[in-house]
Amino acid sequence: LNPFYVLDFSHEAGPEDIARRDKALSLLLHPYKNRNSGLDAEMLQLAFDEVLKAKAKLQDEDKANHVKQLVEAGMKQGEEDHAVQGGDLKDLQDKAVQKVFATAEYNRRQMEERTRNQEKREREQEKEGMDKLKNERDFNVNWKQENRVEKRIGNWRDFAKKKKKKK
Repeated sequence: LNPFYVLDFSHEAGPEDIARRDKALSLLLHPYKNRNSGLDAEMLQLAFDEVLKAKAKLQDEDKANHVKQLVEAGMKQGEEDHAVQGGDLKDLQDKAVQKVFATAEYNRRQMEERTRNQEKREREQEKEGMDKLKNERDFNVNWKQENRVEKRIGNWRDFAKKKKKKK
């Protein structure tokens, strides 16, 4: 979740550092360059994909700023935990950063789930509306085909004629 952790350097690194580190890891992990290394090709591909995702996140300026804010929030939380609990500052900061990223990912997934559910409800409502219109149309067609309209109108006309004759 944390691209800085994937690329194994500080969140304060610049774009040049990101590019250099990405190139080094890509050479090290590229599945086609390491076919005969004895490492599992699937694992190499997964690791290579993670490096590419991390690089993509950090190359997009908005995403990179968001990631840096999350890391800084985690670092700040780690410092607060250190002041309260004591212990190793670096470990507490790492745990807090991981927790911040996990929380952000959880919230993102929850939002996606709510969006999917909303879209599903809208599709179902649209389908119900279409089914209702189709049923009404079918009912009207069947009503007219069975000559019910003529029978009802005819019955009313017969009734009206009888009334006129009585007068």
